[in-house]
Amino acid sequence: MQIRHLAAAFLVFTASAAAAQAPQAAPKARNVVPTLGFSIGAASLDPDAAASSSVGDQAWGIQLDGGVVVKKRFLLGVDVGGQFLDDKAQFTQSTTGGDMKSSASVTYFSAMAGLRSGIPASFPIGLAVNVGASATVGRRSIDNCVDCHTDKLKIPGGGFVEPTLLLRVRKFMIRATDRVYLGGDGMRSVISAGMQFDFHGR
Repeated sequence: MQIRHLAAAFLVFTASAAAAQAPQAAPKARNVVPTLGFSIGAASLDPDAAASSSVGDQAWGIQLDGGVVVKKRFLLGVDVGGQFLDDKAQFTQSTTGGDMKSSASVTYFSAMAGLRSGIPASFPIGLAVNVGASATVGRRSIDNCVDCHTDKLKIPGGGFVEPTLLLRVRKFMIRATDRVYLGGDGMRSVISAGMQFDFHGR
C-alpha cells in the first residue's frame, strides 16, 4: 500500500511540474483601450468672423484629448483646445499689478467618433477619420484679472471631419490631422501634429 501511495504521489508531482513548465497562453487583447493625446497646431478662421471680432484669421494653439479605442478600430473621444489669436483691438487697463494689455483667444470643446485602419508591424503607418462637433468660447481679456473688462468674440465651431495619418513608434503614435469644419462661418480648419498613447496594459 505504501508503494502504491508513493507512486500516486510521484505521478501527481510530475503532472504538476509539467503543468508549471508549460508555456502560458498569451493574454487576450483588450477590446476597450483608453487613449490620450496632445497636439500643436494652426487654425484658420473665416475672414468675416475674424474681422467682426477684430482678430486675425490665422492662429496657433494646443489641444489635449482622450477617449477609448474599441476593438482597435473604433474611436470615441473628447478634446479641449485653445487657439491664440492676433488681437487687433487690444486694450490696456490699470490693475493692481500695473497697466496690463489684453489678449484674445478661442477655446473649443469637441466630441467625436471615428474609424482606424490597422497598423501592421512591418509597415507601421495607418489612417483614421473622425467626425464630430465643437462648441467654442472666444474672448478678449486680461489674464489673471478678476474685475477687468472682457469682450466676447463670436467665432463658432460646428460639425467637422478630421482625416488623420498615424505613425507607430514603439509604444506611442505620431499623428498629423486636418480638421475641416463643415459650416466654415467661424473656425474653418485646424491642422495639427502631435502624439497619441493607447494604454494596452500588460
